[in-house]
Amino acid sequence: MKKRTLGRIGSVLMAGAMVVSLAACGGGDSSSTATTAAAGGTETTAAAAGTTAAAETTAAAAEEETAAAEDGGAVAGALSNYEAKDMGGRTIKIGLWWDIFYDSEFQTLDDITAAGGTYDNAETAQMQLDAVRAVEDKWNVKIDYVNLGWDGVISSINTSVTNGTPDCDIYLTDPQFGIPAVANGYAMNLEDVAPADSDILNEENVFTRFPVLGNENYLFYTSTTVPTGAVYLAYNADMVDEMGLEAPEALAERGEWTWDKFAEYCQTLTRDTDGDGNMDVYGYGTTQTKTMQGFLAANNAMIAGTTTEGLSDPKSIEAFNFIDRLYNVDGTARPYTTDWNDDNEALFQNKVAFGFVQFYELVGRDIDYEVRICPAPIGPSGDGSMTPNELHNCYFIPVGVEDATAVYEIFEELNNWHMGDTFYRDDPAWFESGFVDEDQLELGYTEGYKANADIFNSVSNNPMGDVWYAIYVNKEMSVSQAIESYKQQMQDAIDALSANME
Repeated sequence: MKKRTLGRIGSVLMAGAMVVSLAACGGGDSSSTATTAAAGGTETTAAAAGTTAAAETTAAAAEEETAAAEDGGAVAGALSNYEAKDMGGRTIKIGLWWDIFYDSEFQTLDDITAAGGTYDNAETAQMQLDAVRAVEDKWNVKIDYVNLGWDGVISSINTSVTNGTPDCDIYLTDPQFGIPAVANGYAMNLEDVAPADSDILNEENVFTRFPVLGNENYLFYTSTTVPTGAVYLAYNADMVDEMGLEAPEALAERGEWTWDKFAEYCQTLTRDTDGDGNMDVYGYGTTQTKTMQGFLAANNAMIAGTTTEGLSDPKSIEAFNFIDRLYNVDGTARPYTTDWNDDNEALFQNKVAFGFVQFYELVGRDIDYEVRICPAPIGPSGDGSMTPNELHNCYFIPVGVEDATAVYEIFEELNNWHMGDTFYRDDPAWFESGFVDEDQLELGYTEGYKANADIFNSVSNNPMGDVWYAIYVNKEMSVSQAIESYKQQMQDAIDALSANME
């Protein structure tokens, strides 16, 4: 698995002034441009649970890492690692749904701006253009990032790959169509493609594999040391202070931040503030998906983390029973409105005290109260080691690509434009902007590296929405009835996904 060396990030925490001068360019590498409303920015690996210690890497270790890169020492995925093969002028096409300007069409930074592109840092932008030239010269290839559009990527995969003649050598996919591509047998197994000494099968400093039901050999994404795709439990700190409640972070440090304590907080924070006889502020509230993801992870439960459904796992049952307590027993969770934006924005509209949020939702808020993050309260079967999995925009090499090993090698070298010094690639400045102080930033790193591998929200035909509505919206089933009714459907959906995976 990926070796997490966060020395450069450790030095950032102590010397934030360095961030601006070396920040990675926005839109330059695919990780920083793979930002959608669902993803919110560059993503951290789902396999990075338990890496809190890595965040404490010393500045001295960071300097050694940097020195090694500057001295030309051995760096995972460095351009010289692979023996060149003359590709005869072949164009390597990467299909995606936005514009990336670091390919053979663009020779200078002026070419990029003339085409309407932007970059935040001229140094790193030039490094990426230089990597294109180096790859072109070494392999006798051209690089082409092809903007097919969202629907165009899906159509290209479903037609050209099915016909055995892929339009593109590599596709970047949203989980909505990347995971089904794996399920349908359209993606090549990385262990059959990447060399044994490749970055992706070893250090994962350039690319990180994304696990699907425990199999991590099909989808991959640009590695990052900054967990900007994390999901956190956030809260209205002013509201908590107003009610005389201790900061949840302090309770968590003492091991007292449990589901029972959280339920107590929600009861205190659920109020009729205008005296009309109706509750207008609730202790908790957000979207159905984040609610299920958050409390399942807090109890070390996963619905679709392996090839066996986890809906009927006792740990999952505990989580759904606790959600039932908040919504149906205590009445301290804001009633679900079925308006996604209204539910999702409740924390930022002073309607709830606590809610799970994606990291990007913390950035740039114009509100008159302080929003902080805290660890999720730990369930009876939890240990604090998991946070919800934030799904990634992932690459795959489609079945039928000619000389797929060389294609992978070229793409790895192209994406290693930083030559192993990931500080150039990973921009902590945006991540830092989401937190109110240094303690919160450190907590953001700590919690952000705990993401699990549960992909239930991207499994086709999964019944989790039906489970949610049956228990918490229509209130027509108990937890046990809903789980018994839908567990086989969940297993069938997982079986369909795993059918074409080795």
